[in-house]
Amino acid sequence: MKKKVALLLAGVMTVGMIPMSAFASTTNRMSNVVTGEEDDYVADKSSMPVLRMYEKDLNDLTTSHQAFQLDLTNAEWSDRLNNDQLKGIVEGMDDVKITKLSSKSIIVEGNVKSQGNGKDNYVAVKMNTQLTDNGEATVTIDPMDSVISAGTYKFATVADSSATVTVEKKKDVSESGATLKNIVIKEASAGALEGGKLKLKLSSDWEFTSVEGTVYPTKYATYFGGDATTGKFTVSKDALDNEDCTIDVKDGLESDTAMTVTIAAAVKYDDDEVDPGDICEMTVSGAGVDKTTLEVATAVTYGVTWEAEDKTLPVFYSGSMDPDQDTIKVHLEESVKNSWLTDRKTKITFPDGVRVLGVETSDKKHVTGNEFTINDDANELTFNGWETDGKDTAEADFKFQLSIAPSFTGDITATITGKGVDEDITAVVGTAVAPLTVEATSTDAIIDYRHTAIGDITITEAEAGVLGKDKTLGVKVEDLEFDDDPTVEVVSGDLKIDKVDVDGGVIKIKIKSESAKTPAVIKITNCELKMDRTIPAGSYALKLTATDTWDDDDKKVVAWDGDSFDMDGDDKSDAIFQNSITSGDKEDKTPLFDSRNVTVVKDYVNVVTAGRDQDDSTFTTQLKVTIGGNEMYANDKAIALDVPAYISNGYTMLPVRAVTEALSGSAIVRWDDATKTVTITFGSRVINMTVGSNVMVINGVNVAMQAKCEITDSRAFIPLRDMGYALGLNDDKIAWDDATKTATLN
Repeated sequence: MKKKVALLLAGVMTVGMIPMSAFASTTNRMSNVVTGEEDDYVADKSSMPVLRMYEKDLNDLTTSHQAFQLDLTNAEWSDRLNNDQLKGIVEGMDDVKITKLSSKSIIVEGNVKSQGNGKDNYVAVKMNTQLTDNGEATVTIDPMDSVISAGTYKFATVADSSATVTVEKKKDVSESGATLKNIVIKEASAGALEGGKLKLKLSSDWEFTSVEGTVYPTKYATYFGGDATTGKFTVSKDALDNEDCTIDVKDGLESDTAMTVTIAAAVKYDDDEVDPGDICEMTVSGAGVDKTTLEVATAVTYGVTWEAEDKTLPVFYSGSMDPDQDTIKVHLEESVKNSWLTDRKTKITFPDGVRVLGVETSDKKHVTGNEFTINDDANELTFNGWETDGKDTAEADFKFQLSIAPSFTGDITATITGKGVDEDITAVVGTAVAPLTVEATSTDAIIDYRHTAIGDITITEAEAGVLGKDKTLGVKVEDLEFDDDPTVEVVSGDLKIDKVDVDGGVIKIKIKSESAKTPAVIKITNCELKMDRTIPAGSYALKLTATDTWDDDDKKVVAWDGDSFDMDGDDKSDAIFQNSITSGDKEDKTPLFDSRNVTVVKDYVNVVTAGRDQDDSTFTTQLKVTIGGNEMYANDKAIALDVPAYISNGYTMLPVRAVTEALSGSAIVRWDDATKTVTITFGSRVINMTVGSNVMVINGVNVAMQAKCEITDSRAFIPLRDMGYALGLNDDKIAWDDATKTATLN
């Protein structure tokens, strides 16, 4: 009669690895390993091993069709299941098809389900099998043309009638000693251990200080000299001889129920002979048990481990608040008891650009206290009043709620420091990526070009849906303003734009509906900037703004409203960038980041204005203007004047536009009627003159004029010498003939 296999946790053990395909993109593991005899069915839902194949990085395991082959050793696929029923052993796929090549080989096909919300996609196969031969039962993955990683994994141990011995994991042991609690001896059949002696032997220079154990079913503890009420037994001191221990099992056991014996052995080592890192082995032998040698302990010095709990590190979008992405789990554990010094402050620090919004602790063992404070910068927590009881190694799990600055990308680290640990410990606990990437063509812009064309802008989502419905994306240039409406179009993805307008110099793009499958790519073309003569020279950055969440009263972007912080994130806004938390009417003490202006392209516009050392203006045209004349001469070529030059208050006044335009097109003149300002661009020289002012601005520098700029017959006039200075001429290049009333510039 077939027997159901009971679960025996023995850790995950990879017995061999097939070279991975060049396209392999999964991390594979077995949920557990069971022990049974030949002809056992591994079919119990609670204990059935499951082969799990997780994508290494988000979307490595796509939702496309995948096909791979699974081959068994020392086992067969259950003959209790027909082909249609075999489909039920596969999770994480739709439209599953199972092709049974033989009793030991199947091909699995199907479409991988998207888990959504940034969760890893996976494929899981239940090992519903029948054990056939003694030894290790394994499953081998042949990826075929899929992205599944190849490998061979143990899912069962097929034993004979003898008892088996396992250890869940090695124990770290200091020179003061420790107790090994996870040595398990399990009968394959009832009575295997009856009337024999179990012998435990340690490596040399290690010794037993005490040995006790438990037996299940508990009534069988009497056969080990123990108490049937509690199921516990203790090995006498006489049965301990340094590295040797003998356990007597009495005769008379009459039962059809197999026993499980769990041994807790206190051990220590000779610190003169054993170095840190040395391994202690335990050999278990005797009647009714296969002789087994296990690695049970490692010699260590005092210390604390601090590591991310999840195998796959979480990914955060910089500057965003995503309820499904903004928590990390970290595990802290002593390597040996009393490593975490009692009643000492311990600090946990995250990098600048990472803020802690909340923390939860769970699964505390041998540690008391739960007091912590968050510093003013919100990236450091101080734990006060934590204390270990010294009974065994202390450990605790931490769950942190984080906010990431829009400018922060890369590894997120957590460092534990202070007098509670012997030395600083740093662990990578997550990764931050930009939710939007921006590419833009840099532009050199000359001051006072009224409609200055600048480079195109391309904005790409990190994944579909980052720019959600009703969000408004603001695009601006630092200290400058966009002029008129640009052309905005979606060139990839199915995102739809509601409207685009320029408000306060900011391009505002309101999203009508988000991209469902493919990350959206938005391209902005035909961009122009308003320019102003007061703008300093230098580079100006392109920035993004969270215009959809403005609070005009306090100029903050509100992350969410509520009475308290919610670790589950039920009340969070879906704004792209966030910068503060509110709790009722009172701002929280752990603010998020100011994300109103997020720099995405540092040197987007380079303004050319004051401060250039080299003047590439070249005056090659001789100009002659006679007072009252209807013509002027450029290199002896006559040019008609609609308004002649004249003398005002003793100064020769020249028409600005006529003079500058006579320079063979090398000078450009613009008139701003609103400000009554003339702007001349001549080579690298930019000159501004305002009607009624006796100050002109040359490349951002104020220069006094002999007389004010004035309007005559709708034309701007300035003094002769000021005109020459503006064009870069010295006094010896400016001449006045009083007899002919003629001015010459050359």
